[in-house]
Amino acid sequence: MAPNNSGTLADRVTDELRQAILAHEFKPGDRLAATALAERFAVSATPLREAFARLAGEGWVSYLPQRGVRVAEVSIAEMEEIYELRTLLEPMAIRRSVAAGDDDWRGQVEQAFRRMQEAGGERVADLDGREYAAYEELHVEFHKSTLRCCGSAWLLRVTDLLTDQSRRFRRLSLPIRAEYGPVAGEHRTIMQSCLDGDEEAAAAAILSHMDNTRRAILHWAQH
Repeated sequence: MAPNNSGTLADRVTDELRQAILAHEFKPGDRLAATALAERFAVSATPLREAFARLAGEGWVSYLPQRGVRVAEVSIAEMEEIYELRTLLEPMAIRRSVAAGDDDWRGQVEQAFRRMQEAGGERVADLDGREYAAYEELHVEFHKSTLRCCGSAWLLRVTDLLTDQSRRFRRLSLPIRAEYGPVAGEHRTIMQSCLDGDEEAAAAAILSHMDNTRRAILHWAQH
């Protein structure tokens, strides 16, 4: 009997469709046509349905009665709640991580920063959709690396979830994000605070960074 690889196909379709949404090939509110996507990803209906269900659970798409599957609309209230929780949890996590981190951890943080910068961290506002999607994966990995030594599996699970959810909003603010602070400089400050072992500086840097992003998203939403 041939192996059932629908799960593997669903994994691939989920990742590729998430990347397409992140790259703004599909924008908030756009309908996702199942037939066209099945052709695009060269899959049958089953893994595509699985991918839709996973992305709906993550908040990337939504099911609307009689209207099918659409890219989730942007909710500013939801964004504010996500960032409120991040500002409560991430300073705690990064303080613990800096306090417990060893040389290996500091090396991982520095490497994650370098990879992010090489992917376009100094010119993030000028990246095209696919370039930005690739950069964003490394951007998320950098932030997760700074928290990795916090010593709490639950704290990591929750901060990982909130960081992943933030990706749906950040892309929208890119054209004006620099007005609220230099993104690459903010990342460098976070990294350097980790390398210096300065818990309070790291917490202050991540708070400032998140607040600048939150304000840029609000600016985008109001214009």
